[in-house]
Amino acid sequence: MMTRDEMSTVGQELARRYVDTFNDRDLDAWMALFVEDAVVYDPFVPEPSRGRNAIRNVEMAVLRAFPDMRWRLLRPAVGGGGRVAVEIAVSAVNDGPLHMPAGALPATRRPISFETGTFWLLASDGLITEERSYFDATGVATQLGIGP
Repeated sequence: MMTRDEMSTVGQELARRYVDTFNDRDLDAWMALFVEDAVVYDPFVPEPSRGRNAIRNVEMAVLRAFPDMRWRLLRPAVGGGGRVAVEIAVSAVNDGPLHMPAGALPATRRPISFETGTFWLLASDGLITEERSYFDATGVATQLGIGP
């Protein structure tokens, strides 16, 4: 069992690698942060993504829709007891088709910007077993011109 200080160090390093590998478009390194059967919950995806292949498919679709997407850590990650919380700022322009449950929407060419709270459950080796992200999906849809 890791101490609180060890968990904080693990959380900080994990958050840094999570953001850096995504921004570098090193999807293999990003996927290596997850256990093989990880589960990811995302407000834009109606069902959880289960397993690395499903998670990879969602991220690839996101990057096709938002090829310039950038993430930035807002604050140091906090963690304890195998859990880590991180706040991330996201910015991008929708330059590709956006795949939604009802079908693909053409690129809007509009910028988006939002903040997300992301929470991880970690395996004993420090890999992500579960991820839950929370952000204002309606606000993002409005920025894209497809919201209420």
